[in-house]
Amino acid sequence: MEEENKISFWKKIKISIFGLEEYQKLATQRVGKSIGYLAKLMLIFVFLISLVVTYRFSTVVNSAKQYIENEVEEVHFEDNILRVKLKDENKQAIVVEETEMLNGKVVIDTGDLTEEQVTKYEEAVKGYNNGIIVLKDKMIFKTGMASISTNISYQDISQRYHIVKLDKQDVVNMLSGTMIWSLYIAFFATMLIYLFIIYFSTVLVDALLYSLLGYITGIFSRLRLKYSATYNIAVHSLTLPIILNLVYMMINLSTGFVIKYFDIMYLAITCIYIIAAILMIKSDMIKQQIELSRIISEQEKVKQELARKEQEKKEEEERERIRKEDEKKRQEEKKEEKRKARDENHPQPEANIR
Repeated sequence: MEEENKISFWKKIKISIFGLEEYQKLATQRVGKSIGYLAKLMLIFVFLISLVVTYRFSTVVNSAKQYIENEVEEVHFEDNILRVKLKDENKQAIVVEETEMLNGKVVIDTGDLTEEQVTKYEEAVKGYNNGIIVLKDKMIFKTGMASISTNISYQDISQRYHIVKLDKQDVVNMLSGTMIWSLYIAFFATMLIYLFIIYFSTVLVDALLYSLLGYITGIFSRLRLKYSATYNIAVHSLTLPIILNLVYMMINLSTGFVIKYFDIMYLAITCIYIIAAILMIKSDMIKQQIELSRIISEQEKVKQELARKEQEKKEEEERERIRKEDEKKRQEEKKEEKRKARDENHPQPEANIR
């Protein structure tokens, strides 16, 4: 756990992309830390995407400003309802398609539409990388990489920015000068929140599905892993696909460049990382078991060697003890022999008997 706390966010990114052999460190951390890592990664992701989307929005705003000045007769916003009246009375809706500038489609229809008519407009912008639908009570945004459209109600905008009433001149003024930056900041903040909710929830579900693949891979490779460990592996395996997705989306939003089978590549890279990481962990565990067996074997040899030396030491001490006892016995025998010899050479005088 102490080692886990030492791994920084950027270090985790490096390991997730280049350090398959270190995935075991990531697999053992708490699931909450993996989700936190994913949240930080997605926050960076949506921050950069929101910047690009806001830039594209600014081109739309410039075009809209010119269109309003030249083609729109009246704009009226009150009580969270927007009404746009064209100079050409034969037109009910404004449809702007300009690939080079907008890289998408803009539809403005503030009439009293049915759900079926709104659905038709949503279907009409699906064939484009980007789309904006302006209705009487809300705006709908669509990007090429998002499977879910983003709805922003005028009521939310009105409450947040205290907008009560607008007319055509107010809109033109708002789209000009310093006021436009407030609109861009508001748009950026709104996109940041909406995109984060959409993409973060999406990758959480993706990680859940990919973790099932990891769990199955662990079963087939005879590697017993907790489900939390496979989920952690799945989360970090998504790192490179998310970064590639970020680069692709920024290029796509800026230029309209499309990679036809990018989703398949996204899926393939994630699966490869999960399977490779689990097999790498399996290999590391086998190496650890072999190393552990070797250490145990060496320890047994050392233990036997110590026991042998201890036995030799005891035997040497026993021999030394016997040698000393023999030496002592010989010394005593020599002393006894010397004493007897002295007695023979110097007999005791006989006692006087009276």
